[in-house]
Amino acid sequence: MIATILKQPGETLRSAVAFSGNASIAAIRAVTVTARGLVPGAAALGANATLSGGIVTLALSGGSDGERYAVAVRGDDAQGQTLESEVEVVLIESNWATPDGGAGWLSIAAFVKRFTLDEVVRMTDTDGSGRIDRDLLIGALVDAQAIAEAHIASRYTLPLATVPRILEMAVGDIARTRLYPRGAPEGIADQAKAAMALLVRIQKGEATLGVPAAALPAEAVSDAPILIAPGRRAYSDWLKDY
Repeated sequence: MIATILKQPGETLRSAVAFSGNASIAAIRAVTVTARGLVPGAAALGANATLSGGIVTLALSGGSDGERYAVAVRGDDAQGQTLESEVEVVLIESNWATPDGGAGWLSIAAFVKRFTLDEVVRMTDTDGSGRIDRDLLIGALVDAQAIAEAHIASRYTLPLATVPRILEMAVGDIARTRLYPRGAPEGIADQAKAAMALLVRIQKGEATLGVPAAALPAEAVSDAPILIAPGRRAYSDWLKDY
């Protein structure tokens, strides 16, 4: 099985390469990179291999968003046998922002890791290119985050300094169902319903995020009763003969 590595175009990512039987490599013979051709004119992917303690590590740099690259590494083990390992590097611009410029709570890479690349491509690849439709996916994430924000805004100050894992999960589950325009399968729909139920509990104060809550107005949180005491009449004769 070929391992899949997710990488952003602007980052340099280091990843160890596994060989059959977890073999220890004594020498690197060659590293070859082949673009799949999903993005016309895609930038080349740099793949520099280093060897330390029998482990080959790739330093991956460059590449174009949406493209996939096959990286094959050939090396000799301690017995002089030549082995080959291949990884697929998928370039994804992971970060996104809400329409008002706020940060996305769940990155595209995290969404893909949770629900698998195959499913995300299948549900967003509207033109048969084999790529994630970034705009379609971001639209689902924006909608899901807006729903979550609407539920917690009365209890927590937005934007959140840190996003709890539980909110990332909720946004992911809700966004996932929005990628099924004809209705999500039962199990996927159930996860979204559970996420919505959790948001309602947070809104009602029955569940917490573990982060500081919003400073609510005193009258909204005070349990003290309002007491009205009778006072003295300003005019004891009730303004007689006025």
